[in-house]
Amino acid sequence: MRILRKITDDFWWDVARKCDYATFYHTPIWRDLAVRSFPGIYRDETFGAILPTGVCVVFPMISSRRLGPLRWLMSTFEGCYGGYIADGPVSPNEAVRIYKHVCSCSAYTFHMLDNPLAPPLPDELTSRFTCVVNEVTYTLKLDEDFDSIFARFSRTQRNSYRKGLKNGVQIRLANSLDDYQAYYTTYRDAVCRWGESESYGYQWSLFEQLYNLSQIYPTNIKLWLMIFNDQIVGGRFVFYWGLQATGWNGTAHRDFLKYDVMPVSDTEIIRDAISQGYTYFDFNTSGLNEGVISYKQRYNPEGIPINVWRFENSILKPIQSVYWQLTARPYKSKSAKQRAPQSNYHGKVLESK
Repeated sequence: MRILRKITDDFWWDVARKCDYATFYHTPIWRDLAVRSFPGIYRDETFGAILPTGVCVVFPMISSRRLGPLRWLMSTFEGCYGGYIADGPVSPNEAVRIYKHVCSCSAYTFHMLDNPLAPPLPDELTSRFTCVVNEVTYTLKLDEDFDSIFARFSRTQRNSYRKGLKNGVQIRLANSLDDYQAYYTTYRDAVCRWGESESYGYQWSLFEQLYNLSQIYPTNIKLWLMIFNDQIVGGRFVFYWGLQATGWNGTAHRDFLKYDVMPVSDTEIIRDAISQGYTYFDFNTSGLNEGVISYKQRYNPEGIPINVWRFENSILKPIQSVYWQLTARPYKSKSAKQRAPQSNYHGKVLESK
């Protein structure tokens, strides 16, 4: 196996396009969002490998902190699906060797969220890593036409969708920076409704960078807006790659939740994904929030258990134990604060209201 400590974006794109289990979070776009939104905080640490069989591998990874040669590593930004992608088969022994490179002596810590589409971690790795969080991610298989899939939704969800349509709820794609700003206003209203401070959650700079990247990759980044009486009252970011459309951040203004704007939005987004030929709609993780989980279950998706894994450097473990105790924070069900996360991963919430 030949390790490529630095890879070109062309190499990365080629592997991502050929890998059946690559998600949007495994593309250079997600790396670009991190380093553009948090200049001077996040650093690209992605590396590659070429196996003896000729299979090419990419391991998307960023660091949030450095202290001399030591690195705080994560795969991937914002605790989204991580791990390697490859353009061919990777044996368990080869997977172990790839992860051993990740967890070299320069890795102070390493965090990774399982990719539900990828092969599971070999037992040799799970015995070396610490499982930080057990989660369930919900994925809807788009294996039939819309009417057939809609019929599988719970009666509550179908009725909420129909009521929302009767209320005149519609959706459309955001097509300007003003549209993104209007959605951001509804998002900040939600942060206030959740009882959080002004510093909590994502700040405008990240949404602005998402808009900029959407102009470069319009088929991969879409902000679907919820419209009521010709007013933008909420929205949902959906990212598209390979077989999967994945919901990331979405909410609605508190004054309009009662009109069932979210059931209409999510159902129509799923209808569009079916028409575009995607195989899965991924509801993403839920931050262990029971209300969010209950909402997703109304769509009758498949629940896939996944874990957040943490590597601890055995040489530095005594120091790390003190570090974790001093920096531990409660697990949040909403988005991470606008700073580089160091010890926790946070669920990407698709709100249940």
